Amino acid sequence: MARVTVSLTDSILHKVDEEANKAEITRSEYVASAIESQITGSNQASITLHNLELELNKSQTEVMQQKRQITKLENTILEKNKAIESKAKDVMQADEKVNQAYADLNNARLDAGKYEMAFKAKDEEISFLRGYLSQLSERLTPQLPPSEDEAKSKHWYQFWK
Repeated sequence: MARVTVSLTDSILHKVDEEANKAEITRSEYVASAIESQITGSNQASITLHNLELELNKSQTEVMQQKRQITKLENTILEKNKAIESKAKDVMQADEKVNQAYADLNNARLDAGKYEMAFKAKDEEISFLRGYLSQLSERLTPQLPPSEDEAKSKHWYQFWK
């Protein structure tokens, strides 16, 4: 084993003595264990720091991937919302067309009813006029002179001159 000489202040020397007495070891053993723990501790600290940096990098990578996924999902949601709005507009336009067609159908039914009533009135008027015409033709037929052909064929020309 090698020997090392170290200069210490009185207060630190007093603390070293107290800690060595508590641990029931010599001052030399205490200083040697302190140096050893400092060396292995700094290596251990380096290893721990390296591991923590690796974990931090891994976590940052995961966060970045999740942010990308969130961005993709947000874009997908926006696209779906646009598609839904477009479909909603199409549905509203189709609904308006259906309502317009329904209104046109109701108007056509009302017009058909009006025309039907008008046709019935005209049919009744035509029936009345036919009846009146047949009554007039029955009254007029005996009072009219026969046609020229009929008069010649039946030799009635003598009476109608």
